[in-house]
Amino acid sequence: MTDLHALDRLVAVMTVDAYDVDEQIMAFHAVFEDEAGLPVSATVVGVPVLVTDVGIRANGIELTAHCRREEVGQEISLTDLVFPPDTQAAWVHAAYRRCLGLAPFPAAIPEAWQPDML
Repeated sequence: MTDLHALDRLVAVMTVDAYDVDEQIMAFHAVFEDEAGLPVSATVVGVPVLVTDVGIRANGIELTAHCRREEVGQEISLTDLVFPPDTQAAWVHAAYRRCLGLAPFPAAIPEAWQPDML
């Protein structure tokens, strides 16, 4: 089960200097690129994909994921992905979904992240 209190603390830490939605999205983009360990495995509607990059949609208020499956690449909304729950990608993704007001997918606090970091 995902620790919602810890996710709320993570969102607060990640967005402490963000003054609007655009800056929140930029903060999540930076943390995801720094912490997710790209490329990283995920699923989209149960289909395995490899997330190779994360970007910001032109409107500035949504993160996108560049995904590959075999030889096919596609850009999709980051919110549509599901990451293995025990990964750093899942933890940051859960915080991103929580910040957007969406239910987070299952995620555990990574061992590398100490509770006092939140």
